[in-house]
Amino acid sequence: MKKFLYILLALVLVVVIGIAALLALVDPNQFKPLIAEQVKKNTGRELVINGDIDWRFFPSIGLTLGETEFRNPDGFAEANLVRFSNADLSVSVMPLLSQQLEIGNVSLNDARVFIQTRKDGVSNLDGIGAQNAAVKDSATQDAAPADAKQTAAQETTAAPASAWTISLAGVELVNASAVIRDDKTGALTDVAQLNFSLTRFAPGEWAQAAFDVQGKNGELNFTAKGDTELMIAPTLDGAELKDLSLIASAADSVNKIESVSLAMDQFRIGDWSALTFSAKGQIPDLAFAAEGKARLKLSKDFNLAQVEGLTLNSDLKGSTLPRPEMKVGLTADASYDVAKGLATLSAFTTQVDEIGLDGKASFQTADIPVIRFDVHSKKIDLDAFLGLDTASKKAANDTAANDQSTEGVASGKQAGSTSTTDKSKEPDLSALKTLDIAGKVAIDNFKAANAKVSDVVTELAVKLGVLNLKRFDAKLYGGSINAKATIDANGKLPTYKVTKHIKGVQVQPLLMDVAEFESLAGTGNIDIKVSGTGLAEARIRQNIAGTVNINFADGAIYGVNVAEMIREARATLKGQKAEYVKEERKTDFSALTSTMTLGKGVLSTSNLHLASPLLRIDGEGQTNLVSESIDFMVMTSVVESSQGQGGKDIDELKDLTVPIDVKGNWTEPKFSLNLKELLKRNNELEKKAEREVERGLKKLLGDKADDDKVKDAANKLLKGLFN
Repeated sequence: MKKFLYILLALVLVVVIGIAALLALVDPNQFKPLIAEQVKKNTGRELVINGDIDWRFFPSIGLTLGETEFRNPDGFAEANLVRFSNADLSVSVMPLLSQQLEIGNVSLNDARVFIQTRKDGVSNLDGIGAQNAAVKDSATQDAAPADAKQTAAQETTAAPASAWTISLAGVELVNASAVIRDDKTGALTDVAQLNFSLTRFAPGEWAQAAFDVQGKNGELNFTAKGDTELMIAPTLDGAELKDLSLIASAADSVNKIESVSLAMDQFRIGDWSALTFSAKGQIPDLAFAAEGKARLKLSKDFNLAQVEGLTLNSDLKGSTLPRPEMKVGLTADASYDVAKGLATLSAFTTQVDEIGLDGKASFQTADIPVIRFDVHSKKIDLDAFLGLDTASKKAANDTAANDQSTEGVASGKQAGSTSTTDKSKEPDLSALKTLDIAGKVAIDNFKAANAKVSDVVTELAVKLGVLNLKRFDAKLYGGSINAKATIDANGKLPTYKVTKHIKGVQVQPLLMDVAEFESLAGTGNIDIKVSGTGLAEARIRQNIAGTVNINFADGAIYGVNVAEMIREARATLKGQKAEYVKEERKTDFSALTSTMTLGKGVLSTSNLHLASPLLRIDGEGQTNLVSESIDFMVMTSVVESSQGQGGKDIDELKDLTVPIDVKGNWTEPKFSLNLKELLKRNNELEKKAEREVERGLKKLLGDKADDDKVKDAANKLLKGLFN
């Protein structure tokens, strides 16, 4: 036992003597020039060690390095690329004998990194290591073996290196800072403070890591902190995380991200990870609060990222929204293929207040991004969603009327001028040239502009500046609509083509809902084929060309009673006053057909035809699409012996053609009897009227009625009466 104590005492004495000798005989500061020379040789930059290099012996042998600076070349805003006030590093000696590298706690204080790219594109990172690479290339060429067989033999007989184990007691980065500055773009990131710590670390073992950072990117101030456990695989070819937690915030003069949080249970390549996240803040005119969760997986080849069970719920408030407050929800599965640049959103459902959507979509990165989608909704009421329902519109109209009543003449003219300018402004269709979109939208029930449709199916595509509405099918007001359209944005002005077929639609409820227009009723069939140049309202009215074929059945025209006008014509021709009959001002018909031609700002027709058991109506005329004026003449004939509307017998006028003028404008059409045309088209009646006038004059004037001057005056009076 005594011998063992003597041996132990001797070993301690040897260690003490060795340390004393090391301190007395070896001054680490004498290596400063050598270290600076090697750094210069390998990087081309100067390393300046202003502080002392000191030995450290507890708890292991190591060095303490004082203030050190790694310089920038001339011409940069700061002298140093890297600078720190002190650094500590230690290594345990005894484990080295067993091929174990046990590094003590690594500490770096007040480190600062400055990276700059000047306006000429030169960076202070350029050229680092260039000298070392040149030396290595030269050494490789000089050391090329003369005998390849000898080299192969040496490689064959060389003993494989024994595996070393490495461990690290910890890493501590205290009060670090960094500046990344790009003078070409004006970008500036300034990390004012960064702290990082890592507990004992060794391959195959879990270590605790934590950080906190604050800084500024441009005008955006940010803070972040987080912690996690990490493990490096024993084979050093993989890593894992668990219990990851991250909290951040950011703000500038207009944006305020109060908090962003992320938590993950674990992360390992090839396995699923569960994460939760939330964000709260405000950007201009929009406040948001969102939270969600998902499962995440990254393939072992790092080529495929998958998200499963994504759930996101957001509360939004702000003037940029269609309504003051909105709730948005999303559930989906998603994936991203790195090699293909393809992001896929599968089996998604989203709820924006009362509007729900489901379907799938994809996005592929390319010079022109490729977007595909297939979306369905049970019900979309845009009027209610946008606040454009009847009550809202009435309130808006009342407000507008009040505003107009308080404006002066000058402001009214100015407003009119602005309106004209807006009607001439073309929509910006430049986005059509930057997208490749194709997809389908199906909506069970849809309402917009107060029009109600169902079973809507739309297929469209956008490519090379052309929007192609391949299909629009829907059911509306007892009938159906089928449409196709193209818009080509490649010219100086966009061009368009539209074909539309409407079958069996109840016209009056449709017109009432859309335009509050109730002057026409019936079952409508309409075929439209038009084209034009320019999508501004003024250009559409001026340049649209094509045809519109209408065929209405079993309807009525409200606001005019043609039978009543016929009775009025009959009474006029007899020199009598038409008997008043209280009945609705409408004209029933069994068929209403017309072919309308569009061109040069005018819609015209020459074959307007209305048929009913009582009447035959034919018309022609035009309406100006720019001024909205109307100029039509309608010829009405009694074709049947009937009691007619109102129960009055008009058999005496069976073959009478009555012309009716329709003039005015779209909002206030005016109907009137054209007496001049009436007499012109009914010669026998005109002669009968002349005879009645002559008979009246005979009774009134006696023999004087035969005087030529009296006859001439009577003829002028008669012509003036009917002209």
